[in-house]
Amino acid sequence: MYRKPLIMFVLFLLMIVISRFPDKINPDLFMTEPTRGNIIKDLDLNLQPGEVAFSFLELSSGESTLIQESSGKNVLINTGSKKAKKQFRQQLEVFQVKKIDALIFTNIGKQYTGNLSWILEHVEVKEILIAEEIKKQFLEQFDVKEENIQSLKENDRLTILNGVTFEVAYIEKREDFNEGGLVLVTEYGNHRFLYMGVASKDADEALIERGTENIELIKVGGFGHYFGTSERLLNHADPQVAVIFKKDSYTISDEVLRRLQEHWAEILLPHDQGIIMMKCNKKDYEITTVPLMTPDLALRS
Repeated sequence: MYRKPLIMFVLFLLMIVISRFPDKINPDLFMTEPTRGNIIKDLDLNLQPGEVAFSFLELSSGESTLIQESSGKNVLINTGSKKAKKQFRQQLEVFQVKKIDALIFTNIGKQYTGNLSWILEHVEVKEILIAEEIKKQFLEQFDVKEENIQSLKENDRLTILNGVTFEVAYIEKREDFNEGGLVLVTEYGNHRFLYMGVASKDADEALIERGTENIELIKVGGFGHYFGTSERLLNHADPQVAVIFKKDSYTISDEVLRRLQEHWAEILLPHDQGIIMMKCNKKDYEITTVPLMTPDLALRS
């Protein structure tokens, strides 16, 4: 008589216990201080020697990526749109960024440089890196000392963090087509990431010609613009993961999404899912998402 209800009750308790087991897929995250409400205040990635974290920031508009290593060095790629200033500022505070060893701009449009003035006022920036083609324009547009700027050329190869290299694989040189837009290939150990600051057929073909293969992650260019992320590039690079940032009042191309899905790439959207964090050593990597505000984010100690 009581056997069936008893079995159901035991199964219910078992499900509760299992749900509390740590998720082996996601890395452990550690808070340095208690938080109020659901807002994350401080986040320590607990990076061990030989580990690097790539964090694609959660922004309502524009794009920005923070790269950190265990020594405390930081590289920032772009600063997002001014419309997302509050989110951008909050996330730099969350990651406890007091100094930026290199600030790289893949473009100088408002979606990429929107919070540069705030950065220069509140964070120590060691150097700024931009394409040589737009250095003069950059100096005219922003209150930055020329000696703090390093201009980049195609095929330049930089090692800013320990073991992490940044290669300038392509620079757009056409004035009316996003002049100075950069494409970076980032390597760490066995990993290769493709950071597209350009969405064009010419950029894709140039990458294919230079043999940009075995890409694990691609940061899609042009906020998912139709003219980028071509079928040929995806066949050549074969990325496992694709990150697409959001541009205010702009919709990601359905055709780009279709191409990525047909190539079995996992599509990640920081504006929708939260901060996309890739934590890796020289052999393996793991990805997790951390929304800025969430009622159920479990942080394990």
